Amino acid sequence: MLKTIAGLFVFYSVVLPIKAMEIDQFAAIYNKQCATCHGNKGNGKGRVGASFIPAPTNFMSDKSKARLTSAKIIAAIRDGIPGTAMSAYGRRFDENTLSGLAEYIQQTFMGKKTLAEEPEPEDEGRAIYVEHCSACHGDNGNTAVWARNALNPAPRNFTSAQAKAELSRERMRMSVTYGRPGTAMMSFQKRLSQAQIDAVVAFIRRTFMKVSDDVMPVNAVDMSLPFSNGLVGDIAAGEHFFNHNCYVCHGKKGNGKGPRAYFNVPRPRDFTSSESRRILNRPRLFRSISHGKARTVMPAWSKVLTEQQIADVAEYVFQAFVLQTRQKKKR
Repeated sequence: MLKTIAGLFVFYSVVLPIKAMEIDQFAAIYNKQCATCHGNKGNGKGRVGASFIPAPTNFMSDKSKARLTSAKIIAAIRDGIPGTAMSAYGRRFDENTLSGLAEYIQQTFMGKKTLAEEPEPEDEGRAIYVEHCSACHGDNGNTAVWARNALNPAPRNFTSAQAKAELSRERMRMSVTYGRPGTAMMSFQKRLSQAQIDAVVAFIRRTFMKVSDDVMPVNAVDMSLPFSNGLVGDIAAGEHFFNHNCYVCHGKKGNGKGPRAYFNVPRPRDFTSSESRRILNRPRLFRSISHGKARTVMPAWSKVLTEQQIADVAEYVFQAFVLQTRQKKKR
């Protein structure tokens, strides 16, 4: 009989809700077991915290608040974290204690009022952005200062009008998934799930770009604009020049995959990309060919070619690759 009662006591002690233990009891557990490393204020500055690499988690940081759900905190306490000084407490604490301690940490240091709620998609997107994107794109999505000065080309400024004009949701998903050739933007295909990629893209679009997921970018330029000064390009002449000069970088197909392309950083422009087809009209092509592109190997051809010759090349690129009218006619 006594064994049965004892067994029932053990069973019910495990499944009792966490509120059965007062908050001050969890505070006592934290102060005894956790504060030495994580600090009395939960800021990762305990007595011995400074001696550990990596440093103990700062529960008060924005990164922790965005990333750490109750489930993640419980798992870290129960199982420890490999490669850190965080040891496993699964044999010392039952599930009620683990849950209560996680709730105490969240309420006291992270400003959360609920125990085990899963993050909303926006919260998950914010957490992913803070952990993986903010170092280059900046806390506010407007490009980190160091990256703006050190990386060529600089990471995308999501708050700019250009970003709103050029970036569709699908393009952003592809960029995060596969990276951007010729830039510092790496592929996250092996680091993030598709759901996580969708979450961070949605967060960036809502928070920095101020657009909804279903808004498609508008054309940044009028694609019908002619060359200035009454110039009219000769496609045949432009094709001849392109195939004897420009192809070495931009490729015969205008896709940026010429023989020398892989030696260039950043990579040559792909005239067939969706981005090029939205922004490269005749005047823009004429300017780029005339003046070159700063911080790239694209030279200023105005020192070699006449305005008419530049218009010829620009017209060929525009017709053959941007609009693709030449390919359609050949079919």
